[in-house]
Parts: sequence; structure tokens; C-alpha cells
Amino acid sequence: MEHPHQQPNEVEQLKNHLLKQVAWYCMGLHACLIFAFWYAQVELLAVFNVLSVITWWFGIKLLERSQQSLALRIFSLEVTIHSVLVCAVIGNDYGFQFYLWAASCLLLLDTQLKLKQAVIWCTAIIVIFALTYTLFKIPLTLIDYQTLAPYLHFLNVVVCGIPMIYTIGLIREITIDQQRDLETLAAQDSLTHLFNRRYAHGLIQQAYKSCVKQQQPICVVMADIDHFKQVNDLYGHEVGDEVIGRVAQCLSQHLNSADIAVRWGGEEFLLVLPNCSQPSAQKRLELIRQSIEAMNFDKGALQVTMSFGLATWQAHCDFEEVLKQADIALYKSKHKGRNTISVAPQVH
Repeated sequence: MEHPHQQPNEVEQLKNHLLKQVAWYCMGLHACLIFAFWYAQVELLAVFNVLSVITWWFGIKLLERSQQSLALRIFSLEVTIHSVLVCAVIGNDYGFQFYLWAASCLLLLDTQLKLKQAVIWCTAIIVIFALTYTLFKIPLTLIDYQTLAPYLHFLNVVVCGIPMIYTIGLIREITIDQQRDLETLAAQDSLTHLFNRRYAHGLIQQAYKSCVKQQQPICVVMADIDHFKQVNDLYGHEVGDEVIGRVAQCLSQHLNSADIAVRWGGEEFLLVLPNCSQPSAQKRLELIRQSIEAMNFDKGALQVTMSFGLATWQAHCDFEEVLKQADIALYKSKHKGRNTISVAPQVH
């Protein structure tokens, strides 16, 4: 049972909206069939389509109340009964049996129905579809439109196929959007929108291998916001989060497309600068340091600075070794009074 204050997620809301559109389409189709069957003098089917319109209207009301599972089961049952009844009365030359495929697709959209149950019911509906070709060779009622049967058969297949294509197409787009969101969540830190630590490891190794292969320099920088604990203690964690976000934004603005910026943990950041020599990295870090020092915040007395530790990644070193060297250089910056850049000696 859903909690009374629980809101449906965005995907379910989109799916519900999509199903309502399909339901209105089907209700309109049944309304047209009332007049078609009445004109063809098949009063039983005309009356049944009145009941079908009422059923689809009731299903739409269920969708509006977020009772999606019940609505889908009612829709599938109505389509199944309707298709079988029409084929029994006027035969299967007119293509009404193809709506059974739509009924099976609707059941598969019912996420509250276990997959095994859904597969069993869908298989049963497809078996019914196959049986229509053997059970209803001789219809109960012969109508005077046999010459139009091939055209009506074609029309029914198209009319049945349109909502199926539309539904599956939109669900495909929703799935792709979800996949992109999941990939973004897996790659990015939610606060800073920089790469997170786990995802960055693969990118860093790729950048290193590329630089070694092309004999290009690559630098690694450990950076840390100075006195960040005091910021949290004096101004609160909301201001602390704002500081981290603003610093991350500043870092991003000073990086090239090939550079890798990672929120390494808390107020600590890692920068990997491919094809960048040590002197060039120092100049770029100085621009970043000055930009961070010049930032203004709503809290007038609040000033933020950052310390940096820079190491050149030698071809014979692994990542942990160069990271250790950058960390030692960062510690030197802290020891020298913070808001400065220290360079680790190159390991030979």
C-alpha cells in the first residue's frame, strides 16, 4: 500500500500520462465502432462497444487516481473479450484479432504483475490469437461487407499498431533518459558536478597512458580549502556546501577540456592536467588561487582560500606514488601558512 504522502516518481508520471493518451485514443476508437457496427446491423457488437467506451472511461479515471496496475488489467481484459467476441460474430477476415497483440503489450507494462505471471498471461492471449483462425472460420453473422474485408483488415492492423508503436517508442525514450541520468549519477559528485572519486580512476589512467605514449608531460594536483572546518562551525553546513560548490565552479572555469577535476573527499579536490608541464601548471594554479581568494560571499566576513600541492607524474611511477607526492606538497603548503602552491620534487 502506498504512503498517503508518497509522490510517484517522474518516470511513473510520464508513463501514466502516456497510458492516458492511449486510453483516450482507444475510447474514441470504440465510440466510432458503435456507429460502424450499428450501420452494419450487428446490434450486439454495437451495444458491446457502448460497454467498452464505459470501461475505457473508467480505466482513465483509475489512471488519474494513480491506480495504473488495475487500469492496465481492465484494459487488457476488455481488449481480449472484445477481440474474441467480434471474431466470433463476424469472423476473422476483418482483422479484429490483431488487437490481442495490443492486449498482451498492455499487460507487460503492469510492473506490479510479476514477470512470470505477465509472461504466462501474455502467452495465453497470443494462444487465443492463434485459435481465432481455427475456431471462427464460420462466423455467427454474415455481413454485407465481405468485399471490403481486405481493406478493413489492413485498417485494423494499422489502427492497432499505432498506439503500440507510440507507447513503445516513448517508453524507449524514457528508458534512454533514465540511463543517461544513471550514468551522470555514477560519474559525477552531486554537489560539485565534478567527477567522483570512483569514476575518475579509469579516466586518470587513460590520460596517463595517452601522455606516456605521446611523450607529453602530465601533472597531478591535490587541493584543499583552507580552514574549512571553521567555515562549517561559524556559518553552518549550508554555507559550507555553497563554498564547496563555488570553489568547484571556479576550478571548472580554469580547466581545459582534457583536464580531469575530481572531488576527492569533503573539501579536498584532485586535478589531473594532461599535456601540461610543471611551470605551466604552476601558472594555471596561481590564477585559480587568486580567483578563489577574490570570491565574494553573502557573509561579508567570509573569505575563502585554497592550498595546492603539485607533482609531475613520471613515466615509471604508479598513480598512488604520484598522489602521495602531491599530498606531501599540499602538506607543505599548509605548513607554510596556506593559500599557496608547493611543488613536489621530481622522483628520479
